[in-house]
Amino acid sequence: MKRILLAVLIVLALTGCMTLAVAVAVAPPARSVFLGERAVDFKADHDVIGVGRYNGTFRALWFQVEKNDVELFDVVVVYGNGERESFDTRLIFREGSRSRLLDLQGGRRIIRSIQFAYRTVGTWAEGRARVVVYGVR
Repeated sequence: MKRILLAVLIVLALTGCMTLAVAVAVAPPARSVFLGERAVDFKADHDVIGVGRYNGTFRALWFQVEKNDVELFDVVVVYGNGERESFDTRLIFREGSRSRLLDLQGGRRIIRSIQFAYRTVGTWAEGRARVVVYGVR
């Protein structure tokens, strides 16, 4: 995957389209805070990342996928007061990509935990994927 990306960037640079390739890359949102990460098996799996009051309040979440492709589905955020918010997703993220911002209901909220289901959909040769979760203040 990385070799293909490198080859595409070289071709774009040689043809004068490098500005297009650079413009496509999106910087992470400002005020992002690392909340946790999980290694993803090749079978469907479910995990919980505990966040807690000590991390403060957040207005949005986003996910970064590393090392392999991942199918992410059924994201549930449990707030500090016990309320739950579901984000029904069933998306495949390519290695190195990130999700859109998931805006939290009601603005800035304390997050107790983030629950989600996923599975690695890439090849065994590339190994297990890793999902990294960030909160935006």
